Amino acid sequence: MSTLESVIESIEQGEVNEGLSALKELRSNCNHDTLLEVAQLYNELGFVEESIDVMEELIAFYPDVNELKIYAAELYVEIDRDEEALKLIGTISEDDDEYLPAMLLSADLYERQGLAEVAEQKLLAAKRHEPNEPIVTFGLGEFYLSQGNFPRSIVHYQELIENGIKEVNGISIELRIAEALSGSGAFEEALEYYKSGIKEETNPDALYGYGLTATRIDENKKAIQAFNRLKDLDPQYTTLYPLLAKAHEKEGFVKEAMETYLEGIRLDEFNEELYIQAGKLAIRINDLEKGEELLKHALSLNPVNTDATLTLMNIYQTAESFADLIELGTEIERFGDLDHEANWRMAQSYRELEDDEQALKRYEIAYNGLKDRVDFLEDYGTYMLETGKRAEAKRLYNQALQIDPSLVQLEEELLRLEDL
Repeated sequence: MSTLESVIESIEQGEVNEGLSALKELRSNCNHDTLLEVAQLYNELGFVEESIDVMEELIAFYPDVNELKIYAAELYVEIDRDEEALKLIGTISEDDDEYLPAMLLSADLYERQGLAEVAEQKLLAAKRHEPNEPIVTFGLGEFYLSQGNFPRSIVHYQELIENGIKEVNGISIELRIAEALSGSGAFEEALEYYKSGIKEETNPDALYGYGLTATRIDENKKAIQAFNRLKDLDPQYTTLYPLLAKAHEKEGFVKEAMETYLEGIRLDEFNEELYIQAGKLAIRINDLEKGEELLKHALSLNPVNTDATLTLMNIYQTAESFADLIELGTEIERFGDLDHEANWRMAQSYRELEDDEQALKRYEIAYNGLKDRVDFLEDYGTYMLETGKRAEAKRLYNQALQIDPSLVQLEEELLRLEDL
């Protein structure tokens, strides 16, 4: 057994400190071929800095062996020493065999630094250098996909398909095309590519993408099928649950929808959106108590969630529980300002409780955000009329009519006020 093999055996048997000590000693007493293996072993064990030290030693001995530079640059990238990686691969000339991997690695680095245009130029240079190299074509497709340039990404992925290449680095090209088509809004065409790609490679992300795309064109049965397969494959893929539940709802499967929301909540108990959607469904099936419980839990996770606040306020308003609504709004205000819609609900509740001072205050706050809403203006104007503020009522009614001249009832009310 070689010394390197004995080091590996020691580490595998749990004698880590002894193995690392032997590795350190081996490093100072071995030939250069073994030294490269030492660097690789350090990297495999997670000692990247030590691996880099060994590689720098080797590069000093062999400055023209560019394979060593590529490996060292990849190590630099692992520990975010990007500038050193770029400097190292920048010494590799265009006529060298390692020029292509150098260009691809530099493109990744520049994209990671937010220099998309530079990254693109590196990839295009690699494409000019090796126009028929699949990994370069794939790299361009990946780059444009990551930048949201879906049409250009599809061009490069399609080039691979046309050349009989359906997979690169274990990644399905058909599924990449499906993702790009979905991103560009071509949902029906995307579904076909997802369907074909999933036959070749069933993975969680592909199933999620298929289901998500299906929901966008109301292919809810296909979505349900995809999300159920995903749930069987990976129950912890928690983003599927709200989408699956919503697809069940749209198909009228209310029981299944609620079960899906609750299942999602059990797996992702801090997902406020699941509580909100489950609460809304409970309200729709007249289980107000359950709806209130779920919405309150959502607010316990995020007290300033406007959707949860307004939905719960609607429950209280429908039940004429005006004091509960006001208590809720007051509690929410401990964490931040209420939005204008919530202030309107507060105004209406104070109005019902004949607290005109607070009602007026809330109407005035709500007006700042709802002055383009005819329903609000009509309600606010009616309240002004009830409290004897005829001039204000007329102003609000006229404002509503400017937005929607078809409000005949307001025209009639204005004529009536003119006659008084």
